[in-house]
Amino acid sequence: MKTEAGEKAFDCVKWTRSTRDRISAEIRDMSQEELVRWFEDRRPADPFLAELFDRREAPTGDRGLAPVAGGRGAALSS
Repeated sequence: MKTEAGEKAFDCVKWTRSTRDRISAEIRDMSQEELVRWFEDRRPADPFLAELFDRREAPTGDRGLAPVAGGRGAALSS
């Protein structure tokens, strides 16, 4: 693919579509249990899936920050 500056080194859209198509074909006929196992087996090898797993394992809204003193809910705990 050509750009104004010359030849493109990496086509993100093409890569994304080919990756999506490859994964879709691979998991098309899997059961729920097979899908879970498929994701777990690939977590260590795929950085993108590893990030998704890390997000899934963290509670919603948890960013590793300590609670603020006197913040929301402080009056309820006394």
